[in-house]
This record gives sequence, structure tokens and C-alpha cells, in this order.
Amino acid sequence: MRNLNLFFLLIAFVLLAGCKTQKIAPKPQPVAQESAAPVKDVPAPKQVKPVNVASKEERFSVAEGETDNYGTNKYFVIMGSFSVLENAKRLKETLTAENFKPLIVMNENGMYRVCGNNYDQESAARARIAEVRSEYPKYSDIWLLIKKQ
Repeated sequence: MRNLNLFFLLIAFVLLAGCKTQKIAPKPQPVAQESAAPVKDVPAPKQVKPVNVASKEERFSVAEGETDNYGTNKYFVIMGSFSVLENAKRLKETLTAENFKPLIVMNENGMYRVCGNNYDQESAARARIAEVRSEYPKYSDIWLLIKKQ
């Protein structure tokens, strides 16, 4: 009887071992051949990553000696903020040398804000902030001033 049990056990083992599914390797796909025409190097369009931009809404006016040349623009890229006008003027000179068109404004608390650019659309101002931060790492702390009506 013992031999018979061993025999059936052996047959069961052989049957189970033979029932494994076999993995079939996928057929290789044909490789597309490159065209004879060379591919031109096309530069990728300049992309600026979206950045978090601090913003503040306040009332202000053009500082002493400045020309009101922003019209109805409401969004201002602030490059620096000072309590002393002479410090704001020094930054304005630096920005002018770097091809910005700066303007100094003064808020109701007497702070001088040095504006690098101003816009009528918030999205344009935010895009400019991202661009400046990318091109001028030293101005990474610039922020958005929104003119309060």
C-alpha cells in the first residue's frame, strides 16, 4: 500500500510540475529606420518655471523728481524697497545700467519702492518677475506691488 501511495504521489508531482505556464517572450518590433534628411537643431522656446510671487496691494504716488510714466498700469515689479530716497536712487541707477526702465514710487508709509517694470495685466507682471529671477539671480527677492485704487 505504501508503494501505491508513493506511486500516486510521484504521478501527481509530475503532472503538477508539467502544468506550469510558460512565459512566451514578446516578438521584437521592427525598428523604424531614420530618414536620410538630417534633423535640424531647433532651439527649444525659452520657458520660465512658474514661481511663487509675494504681492502686496497699497496706495502710492510717484516719488519726488520722478515722472509719472506708468499711465493706468496697476501691477508693478518691485526690485527694492527703502526708507531712504538716496538708497532707492542708487538702485534705480544700477537698474538703468542693466537696461531696466525703473521708477521710484512712495507709499503712504513713506517707503520708497523701486519699480523695474509696470504692467496693466497681472499675468504679464508675474511672467516678468519669473524672467528677471531667472536672468538676474541677485534679484530673486523681487515682488509684485498692486496699485490700490
